[in-house]
Amino acid sequence: MTNKIFSIGNIDMGEGLPCHLIAEIGLNHNGSVDLAKKMIDAAVLSGSSVVKFQKREPSALATAAFLDAPFPKCPAFGRTQRDVREKLELGLDEYIELKRYAESLGQIFCSSVFDLVSLEFLQKVDIDLIKIASHSLTNAPLLEAIADTGKPVMLSLGGTTWQERDKAVEILKDNQLMLFHCVSAYPTPDSQVKLDTIQTIKDRYGLPVGFSGHEAGTALSFAAAALGACAIERHFTLNRAMVGLDHTISLLPDEFASLAMDLKRLHQARGVAEPLQAGEFAARNNYHVSICSSRALKKGQTISDGDIVCKQPLTDAADFFTGMEVDAILGRTMVEDLPADTPIPRAQVK
Repeated sequence: MTNKIFSIGNIDMGEGLPCHLIAEIGLNHNGSVDLAKKMIDAAVLSGSSVVKFQKREPSALATAAFLDAPFPKCPAFGRTQRDVREKLELGLDEYIELKRYAESLGQIFCSSVFDLVSLEFLQKVDIDLIKIASHSLTNAPLLEAIADTGKPVMLSLGGTTWQERDKAVEILKDNQLMLFHCVSAYPTPDSQVKLDTIQTIKDRYGLPVGFSGHEAGTALSFAAAALGACAIERHFTLNRAMVGLDHTISLLPDEFASLAMDLKRLHQARGVAEPLQAGEFAARNNYHVSICSSRALKKGQTISDGDIVCKQPLTDAADFFTGMEVDAILGRTMVEDLPADTPIPRAQVK
């Protein structure tokens, strides 16, 4: 399975193409469509190409004992996982409304899917792009059902073994697929980000690879793009002090926008330099050396070591000898007189 370009809507991602930003709104909308729309607005203005949400049906995803155990992380939303999850989930009409809203602003609308019931839900939304979160990679029945949709898939690899990843990629081999290097630690310490894994994933699977980051700041996400990630996914919020599950590990709009601008600059800066780029000629002509006369030279004189010295400026290598051409000028004959301390024109020797 090798397909190095991932195309969705009017966006192509892959080797040599611009690195796109995915705004992971997730559940940071706190169950509010109005807040979700404000976050989409801010993501668009900050440079996102994709806005991503999360969809789960708690009772289909987890056991009752797990859902009903005490969950102190968000007491404002409830005492248990069930309380919190049910408060944060949006309904079908709300998802359809948000998809239309995002697309009206030129965004690709995407959602992570965590269970089979939610996959049926997203098919009713007619979602164009499915994200599989790291902790869903080992849910083979879910992956098989996603594969059957034929939809493009983004798959995060955090917290999984290479054998599990191999099996997941095999299940999804007929879908258009992008893999994401990801570390399932929230936040991720710098020492655990391991950005060189991006190339390892590329080499192993021959697929486009993105980076789903949970680290502080934007520097390592930028570095991921420099190391070959073709998409960067970061959690997105309007306020890190807001009550909710993921606000504290999210980027603010100004941070997201700064990363977007840096990625645009990076794309402009990529590539292998040709010798003598256009912008280098001024410095070359001013500061490289030409072969100059160390004393006055006469017409018919054979040029010897004592007759020449290398000095700035070169002016133009088409008209004057560079300091690399000493061997080429020695023993040749002047065809005109030349004053001392003067660049020797190519036209004045034979």
